[in-house]
Amino acid sequence: MGTPALLLAWAAAAFAAAGLTLGAGFTAGPDGGRGRQRMPVLALAAGGALAAALAALAAAALAGRGWWFAGEKLLVGLPLQAVGVAAAASGLVLWLRSAAVPLARTLLIGGGSAMLAAAASSWLVGFPPQPVATLVLAAAVVLATGLAWAVLTARGTRPVAGFAGMLALLLVAGVGWSWLSDTAAPRLEAGASHGHGSPAPPTADAVSVTDLRTPAEATGTVRRFDLTAGTHEVELASGETVEAWGFGGTGLAGPELRVQEGDLVEAHLANRDIEDGVTLHWHGYDVPNGEDGVAGVTQDAVAPGEGFTSRFVADQPGTYWYHTHQVSSEGVRRGLYGMFVVEPRGGIPETSDLALPIHRIGGEVVIGTTDGPQRVDAAVGESVRLRVANTEQSPVRVAVAGAPFRVVAVDGRDLAGGRDVEGEAVRLGAGARVDLVATVPPAGFRFETGLSETSVVVVAPAGTAAPDAPRGVDDDPELDLLSYGTGGKPDLGAPQVRAELVLDRMPRFVGGAPAYAYTVNGAVFPHIEPIEVAEGDLARITVVNRGFDVHPMHVHGHHVLVLSRDGVPASGAPLWLDTVDVDPGEVWELALVADNPGIWMDHCHDLAHASAGMMMTLAYRGVTTPFDPTAHGNRPE
Repeated sequence: MGTPALLLAWAAAAFAAAGLTLGAGFTAGPDGGRGRQRMPVLALAAGGALAAALAALAAAALAGRGWWFAGEKLLVGLPLQAVGVAAAASGLVLWLRSAAVPLARTLLIGGGSAMLAAAASSWLVGFPPQPVATLVLAAAVVLATGLAWAVLTARGTRPVAGFAGMLALLLVAGVGWSWLSDTAAPRLEAGASHGHGSPAPPTADAVSVTDLRTPAEATGTVRRFDLTAGTHEVELASGETVEAWGFGGTGLAGPELRVQEGDLVEAHLANRDIEDGVTLHWHGYDVPNGEDGVAGVTQDAVAPGEGFTSRFVADQPGTYWYHTHQVSSEGVRRGLYGMFVVEPRGGIPETSDLALPIHRIGGEVVIGTTDGPQRVDAAVGESVRLRVANTEQSPVRVAVAGAPFRVVAVDGRDLAGGRDVEGEAVRLGAGARVDLVATVPPAGFRFETGLSETSVVVVAPAGTAAPDAPRGVDDDPELDLLSYGTGGKPDLGAPQVRAELVLDRMPRFVGGAPAYAYTVNGAVFPHIEPIEVAEGDLARITVVNRGFDVHPMHVHGHHVLVLSRDGVPASGAPLWLDTVDVDPGEVWELALVADNPGIWMDHCHDLAHASAGMMMTLAYRGVTTPFDPTAHGNRPE
């Protein structure tokens, strides 16, 4: 049984135990073991005990998958279930003997309350176990049991009102504590836990993110770009007209920015009429921190009528993209994105080079700037590089039909020794990129995605018929990039920093509003403890997905080396990623070299998840920021 199935089994058993035991308590009547209630009460109580035992077995099995999946279930849930089973068993014996029936029913209901708290612990306490939430749950069980006792023993209005009032006060206090925690100071900088959540005072040698920009004396052939963010209508090839946002031009995506390795990029962003503001983030490109374009972290959002200029040396060839990092959950979806390609010195070895961002808007799938079928003429024998970027919020499967292909780069980094691939698909997490190379056969080939059978790119000699109809990419087996290529894992040495990111979904306050939030280590942005590093550190990062959603975790300013997935070491070419797609129940081990000082975002690139809390920072010690992600209209998600 997979880890997600075990998580579901535990939840089902835990809630069943609570429901059945509470059912026994409410079904048991005042006539003790006599009457028609005997068999239903026995069946409900026995079912509750059996369900609790199954929950304990599921928790033990989850512990075998990793302590992250079972910690609060064993440390908090199991003791509460044990108390619940013991209380319910005692109550059942008393009730069957018709002795102290009100007390017997109180014990049954109290036991069910303890089991209900145990079931809720996975969502309210989470991992790592939260002490305050644990105390609130335990106190709630005591008060709920007291309330049942006061009602069943007819103690009168005052005891009933007292227990009910204390239970309500406890619940309000728990919610209030959670709300106050959400209003605490943001935790973006290293040492942010100093002083009850306030950032540590800057030292004399502290460096601001505003100082971590490209030096004025930087050299290189200057490539200037002017990007104007604004609203506009886009008519798709299908005939549909959509209200879009964009960085200029008439199509959906912004203009393709293509430079040569060593060029000095100067990109001026102007905001014409995006009311919530906009920024320019270079996704996957390890720019200096002050050029990263994150509202509230490296700069303030660019308001309508304002501008901001990014400058950096393009010293990393590869396939990247740019997009807004202000309200990006809406801005990227509506079109504030574009491709950024850095060609290596001397050019590429392929004959043709196509940049193909994949996007959905208005119910249509757009590849490049067009929905529907596209055709590119190429001679037989020519090699074609397809630079594919997933600008969507969920995984996309891509493949080449009609010709073998090789994966030559992932997330802008080359992969060595890759074999020819046929009949397999490559999965791209949200934000990820892949470079595919294929040689044009006499009949041509077709680039396909799992999103649409009509939005395809045909590459074929002029005058030839299109290749056969799409075969269905989602039916193809998935190419495992962890075992693709050759070269082995480089030896980076022993890590100086170890960090765990436990991804989950829990009820929390986000921006002062209650939400079923996406959490990291039980907290939401901007209150998640940063990963703290010093320049030159090697960090070993464990990413664990306890939830049921895919989380493409994207770290800014760095690439991470994949060490293993679910305990299986990476065995192919060294796989350096800036976006790691973590499926439910998966555990990834990653290595990060801290070689780019700053305060860097690390977040889920399903941008709806990021806006619901799943964002944090990788913070270098000694680096500070004057910007506030909760002020001046900044919304960095």
